[in-house]
Amino acid sequence: MKLVSVEVDHFKNILKSGTVAIQSDVTCVVGKNESGKTAFLQALHRFNPAQPNVNFNAQRQYPAWLEKQHRRQKNLDEHCPVACTFELEKSDLEPVEEALGRGVLKNTTITISRTYGNEFRWDAEINEPSVVAHIASGLLTGGPTPTSVDDLNKLIETLGSSTHADEAQTAADRTLPAI
Repeated sequence: MKLVSVEVDHFKNILKSGTVAIQSDVTCVVGKNESGKTAFLQALHRFNPAQPNVNFNAQRQYPAWLEKQHRRQKNLDEHCPVACTFELEKSDLEPVEEALGRGVLKNTTITISRTYGNEFRWDAEINEPSVVAHIASGLLTGGPTPTSVDDLNKLIETLGSSTHADEAQTAADRTLPAI
């Protein structure tokens, strides 16, 4: 995976950085004094720190003048102060396609965010029919292949509620009156 862009949102003195492209050879952060260069790098560092126990903390790092007001409106631990977009390389795509099927990703970029609650979230464009068909191929021995999550859920529900002949007989045996 190769980092291609970063976006910082409501972290220290940065309200919204916009998308900052990361070049493959050299990236330089330039700006006036007190413009947020260090805060930007600190947010990026907290996304994937080299040292343990380096986390986001909304009480300390959310813009102080907005923290109290926004806390009344939403759970700040759910807010993502940093989002990184990565370009997946062939070696990254192979395990994904092995697990979920060929052609599962519509493109080779994935965006991963980290919340103030220190949970990761990811966003990728998924080819839903391909994923459903791949999962269903392991469940089905015949019949139509589902092509949406709703169809797959119906299939799973049907399979879960069906009983094998032996199971039906065992259930019937349990209801026999005692002699």
